Amino acid sequence: LPQVLVHHGLFPTAPSQPQMAVSIDLLAFYCALFECSCNAINALASTLKSHYSWRGFHMTDTEVRFNSILKLLLKSF
Repeated sequence: LPQVLVHHGLFPTAPSQPQMAVSIDLLAFYCALFECSCNAINALASTLKSHYSWRGFHMTDTEVRFNSILKLLLKSF
């Protein structure tokens, strides 16, 4: 069972007959957050950048466009 869980991206909480499992992606995110945790907001931003870069998403622009973000948020309601 543990090998099947790992194959599907989950880490078992016990070596034999696990009752729960944790996403390996979540563990990687937590590890990145722990490494960058000196300043909360900078840690979160750095962690998200690392996490998304690791998953194949790369930032192409560092400019924040508040109006674009606001429009997207309002469109979802």
